[in-house]
Amino acid sequence: MSFNLFIAHRDSPMHISVRRAALTFVAVLLAAPAVGAQALSPSTLGLSAAVHGVGGRMNTAIYSGASGSAAFGFGGEIAYGASPRLSLVGRVARISSKSEIITESTDYAMLQGDLGLRWMQSPGARVRAFAEAGLALRRLGFEYADSAGVVSDFSAFNGGATVSAGVMVFRTDKMSVEAAGTYTTGNFSTWKVNGQAASLAQMTSEMLGVRVGVRYWFKK
Repeated sequence: MSFNLFIAHRDSPMHISVRRAALTFVAVLLAAPAVGAQALSPSTLGLSAAVHGVGGRMNTAIYSGASGSAAFGFGGEIAYGASPRLSLVGRVARISSKSEIITESTDYAMLQGDLGLRWMQSPGARVRAFAEAGLALRRLGFEYADSAGVVSDFSAFNGGATVSAGVMVFRTDKMSVEAAGTYTTGNFSTWKVNGQAASLAQMTSEMLGVRVGVRYWFKK
Protein backbone atom coordinates (compact mmCIF):
# COMPACT_ATOMS: atom_id res chain seq x y z
CA MET A 1 0.00 0.00 0.00
CA SER A 2 2.75 2.43 0.93
CA PHE A 3 4.49 1.78 -2.40
CA ASN A 4 1.28 2.55 -4.34
CA LEU A 5 0.74 5.73 -2.35
CA PHE A 6 4.31 6.83 -3.11
CA ILE A 7 3.74 6.37 -6.84
CA ALA A 8 0.49 8.29 -6.70
CA HIS A 9 2.13 11.11 -4.76
CA ARG A 10 5.11 11.32 -7.11
CA ASP A 11 2.91 11.65 -10.17
CA SER A 12 0.38 14.02 -8.65
CA PRO A 13 -0.52 17.13 -10.69
CA MET A 14 0.98 19.40 -8.05
CA HIS A 15 4.30 17.58 -8.11
CA ILE A 16 4.40 17.65 -11.89
CA SER A 17 3.66 21.40 -11.88
CA VAL A 18 6.41 22.09 -9.34
CA ARG A 19 8.88 20.00 -11.31
CA ARG A 20 8.03 21.80 -14.53
CA ALA A 21 8.37 25.17 -12.81
CA ALA A 22 11.78 24.20 -11.43
CA LEU A 23 12.98 22.98 -14.81
CA THR A 24 11.73 26.17 -16.43
CA PHE A 25 13.54 28.27 -13.82
CA VAL A 26 16.81 26.39 -14.38
CA ALA A 27 16.44 26.75 -18.15
CA VAL A 28 15.93 30.50 -17.78
CA LEU A 29 19.05 30.80 -15.61
CA LEU A 30 21.12 28.85 -18.13
CA ALA A 31 19.76 30.82 -21.05
CA ALA A 32 20.09 34.26 -19.47
CA PRO A 33 23.79 34.78 -20.30
CA ALA A 34 23.21 33.69 -23.90
CA VAL A 35 20.19 35.96 -24.25
CA GLY A 36 22.17 38.87 -22.86
CA ALA A 37 25.05 38.14 -25.22
CA GLN A 38 22.76 37.90 -28.21
CA ALA A 39 21.32 41.29 -27.27
CA LEU A 40 24.75 42.90 -27.81
CA SER A 41 25.13 44.90 -30.99
CA PRO A 42 28.71 46.15 -30.59
CA SER A 43 30.25 48.77 -32.82
CA THR A 44 33.85 48.59 -34.03
CA LEU A 45 34.04 52.27 -34.94
CA GLY A 46 36.61 54.48 -33.26
CA LEU A 47 39.65 53.76 -31.13
CA SER A 48 40.53 50.47 -29.41
CA ALA A 49 43.59 49.06 -27.65
CA ALA A 50 44.63 45.43 -27.18
CA VAL A 51 47.25 43.34 -25.43
CA HIS A 52 48.17 39.92 -26.75
CA GLY A 53 50.44 36.92 -26.49
CA VAL A 54 52.20 35.33 -29.46
CA GLY A 55 53.36 31.77 -30.01
CA GLY A 56 54.51 29.79 -33.00
CA ARG A 57 57.50 28.57 -34.97
CA MET A 58 60.26 30.92 -36.15
CA ASN A 59 62.62 29.95 -38.93
CA THR A 60 65.58 32.35 -38.97
CA ALA A 61 68.91 31.14 -40.34
CA ILE A 62 71.92 32.56 -42.14
CA TYR A 63 72.56 29.34 -44.05
CA SER A 64 70.28 26.81 -45.70
CA GLY A 65 69.30 23.67 -43.86
CA ALA A 66 69.09 25.22 -40.39
CA SER A 67 65.91 24.27 -38.57
CA GLY A 68 63.39 26.60 -36.97
CA SER A 69 62.35 26.60 -33.34
CA ALA A 70 59.54 27.61 -30.99
CA ALA A 71 58.98 31.33 -30.53
CA PHE A 72 56.99 33.17 -27.86
CA GLY A 73 56.30 36.80 -27.14
CA PHE A 74 53.87 39.52 -26.11
CA GLY A 75 52.74 42.86 -27.46
CA GLY A 76 50.13 45.56 -27.78
CA GLU A 77 47.99 47.18 -30.46
CA ILE A 78 46.19 50.41 -31.22
CA ALA A 79 43.46 50.32 -33.88
CA TYR A 80 41.01 52.79 -35.34
CA GLY A 81 37.73 51.64 -36.87
CA ALA A 82 37.20 53.92 -39.86
CA SER A 83 34.07 52.02 -40.91
CA PRO A 84 32.06 49.03 -39.59
CA ARG A 85 34.25 46.74 -41.69
CA LEU A 86 37.63 48.48 -42.08
CA SER A 87 40.15 49.38 -39.37
CA LEU A 88 43.65 50.84 -39.36
CA VAL A 89 46.01 48.79 -37.20
CA GLY A 90 49.34 49.52 -35.48
CA ARG A 91 50.93 46.74 -33.46
CA VAL A 92 54.23 46.11 -31.64
CA ALA A 93 55.56 42.86 -30.17
CA ARG A 94 58.71 41.36 -28.70
CA ILE A 95 59.33 37.75 -29.69
CA SER A 96 62.07 35.44 -28.39
CA SER A 97 63.36 32.29 -30.02
CA LYS A 98 66.41 30.05 -30.43
CA SER A 99 67.79 29.18 -33.85
CA GLU A 100 70.91 28.17 -35.76
CA ILE A 101 71.54 31.73 -36.94
CA ILE A 102 75.32 31.33 -37.32
CA THR A 103 76.54 27.76 -36.93
CA GLU A 104 75.03 26.76 -33.62
CA SER A 105 71.99 27.28 -31.45
CA THR A 106 71.62 30.96 -30.50
CA ASP A 107 69.08 32.84 -28.39
CA TYR A 108 67.74 35.94 -30.07
CA ALA A 109 65.00 38.54 -29.72
CA MET A 110 62.84 40.03 -32.46
CA LEU A 111 61.16 43.44 -32.09
CA GLN A 112 58.33 43.74 -34.58
CA GLY A 113 56.05 46.60 -35.55
CA ASP A 114 53.07 46.00 -37.86
CA LEU A 115 51.20 48.64 -39.85
CA GLY A 116 48.18 47.49 -41.81
CA LEU A 117 44.47 47.13 -42.41
CA ARG A 118 41.86 44.85 -40.84
CA TRP A 119 38.68 43.82 -42.68
CA MET A 120 35.81 42.45 -40.57
CA GLN A 121 32.66 40.49 -41.38
CA SER A 122 29.16 40.88 -39.95
CA PRO A 123 28.95 44.50 -38.71
CA GLY A 124 27.15 44.70 -35.36
CA ALA A 125 27.47 40.97 -34.63
CA ARG A 126 28.80 39.67 -31.33
CA VAL A 127 31.16 37.23 -33.12
CA ARG A 128 33.11 38.68 -36.05
CA ALA A 129 35.66 37.03 -38.32
CA PHE A 130 38.48 39.22 -39.63
CA ALA A 131 41.49 39.24 -41.95
CA GLU A 132 44.55 41.50 -41.82
CA ALA A 133 47.43 42.42 -44.11
CA GLY A 134 50.26 44.88 -43.71
CA LEU A 135 53.92 45.78 -43.49
CA ALA A 136 56.09 44.26 -40.76
CA LEU A 137 59.16 46.21 -39.59
CA ARG A 138 61.51 43.99 -37.59
CA ARG A 139 64.75 44.29 -35.67
CA LEU A 140 66.72 41.16 -34.80
CA GLY A 141 69.31 41.10 -32.02
CA PHE A 142 71.62 38.47 -30.52
CA GLU A 143 75.07 38.00 -28.97
CA TYR A 144 77.75 35.72 -30.38
CA ALA A 145 81.11 34.64 -28.95
CA ASP A 146 83.92 33.85 -31.39
CA SER A 147 86.56 31.15 -30.94
CA ALA A 148 88.60 33.48 -28.72
CA GLY A 149 85.61 34.03 -26.43
CA VAL A 150 85.06 37.64 -27.53
CA VAL A 151 81.34 38.45 -27.40
CA SER A 152 79.84 40.71 -30.08
CA ASP A 153 76.40 42.22 -30.41
CA PHE A 154 74.73 41.50 -33.74
CA SER A 155 71.62 43.29 -34.99
CA ALA A 156 69.73 43.51 -38.27
CA PHE A 157 66.73 45.38 -39.59
CA ASN A 158 64.25 44.57 -42.34
CA GLY A 159 60.83 45.22 -43.75
CA GLY A 160 58.56 42.33 -44.63
CA ALA A 161 54.94 41.37 -45.01
CA THR A 162 52.45 40.05 -42.46
CA VAL A 163 48.99 38.52 -42.84
CA SER A 164 46.55 37.03 -40.35
CA ALA A 165 43.00 35.72 -40.06
CA GLY A 166 40.94 35.16 -36.94
CA VAL A 167 37.81 35.80 -34.93
CA MET A 168 36.77 38.49 -32.43
CA VAL A 169 34.15 37.76 -29.74
CA PHE A 170 32.54 40.60 -27.77
CA ARG A 171 31.95 39.92 -24.07
CA THR A 172 30.50 43.41 -23.51
CA ASP A 173 30.11 46.40 -25.81
CA LYS A 174 33.51 47.67 -24.59
CA MET A 175 35.50 44.45 -24.25
CA SER A 176 36.27 41.69 -26.73
CA VAL A 177 38.63 38.71 -26.93
CA GLU A 178 40.28 37.53 -30.13
CA ALA A 179 42.48 34.85 -31.65
CA ALA A 180 44.20 34.75 -35.01
CA GLY A 181 46.61 32.68 -37.06
CA THR A 182 49.53 34.79 -38.32
CA TYR A 183 52.30 34.57 -40.91
CA THR A 184 55.22 37.01 -41.28
CA THR A 185 58.16 36.89 -43.67
CA GLY A 186 61.11 39.05 -44.75
CA ASN A 187 64.86 39.12 -45.45
CA PHE A 188 67.43 40.68 -43.11
CA SER A 189 70.20 42.37 -45.10
CA THR A 190 71.15 45.51 -43.11
CA TRP A 191 73.52 44.34 -40.37
CA LYS A 192 75.40 45.97 -37.50
CA VAL A 193 78.07 44.43 -35.27
CA ASN A 194 78.70 46.28 -32.00
CA GLY A 195 76.82 49.24 -33.44
CA GLN A 196 78.91 49.45 -36.63
CA ALA A 197 77.62 48.64 -40.14
CA ALA A 198 78.76 45.23 -41.30
CA SER A 199 78.57 43.33 -44.57
CA LEU A 200 77.00 39.97 -43.73
CA ALA A 201 74.98 37.50 -45.73
CA GLN A 202 71.28 38.11 -46.25
CA MET A 203 69.14 36.09 -43.86
CA THR A 204 65.58 34.90 -44.53
CA SER A 205 63.18 34.91 -41.61
CA GLU A 206 59.57 33.73 -41.34
CA MET A 207 57.16 32.94 -38.55
CA LEU A 208 53.93 30.97 -38.53
CA GLY A 209 52.04 31.37 -35.29
CA VAL A 210 48.99 32.26 -33.24
CA ARG A 211 48.03 35.54 -31.55
CA VAL A 212 45.57 35.64 -28.63
CA GLY A 213 44.48 38.80 -26.83
CA VAL A 214 41.89 41.00 -25.18
CA ARG A 215 40.69 44.38 -26.47
CA TYR A 216 39.11 47.45 -24.90
CA TRP A 217 36.95 49.81 -26.97
CA PHE A 218 37.05 53.52 -26.08
CA LYS A 219 33.38 54.42 -26.46
CA LYS A 220 31.15 57.00 -24.77
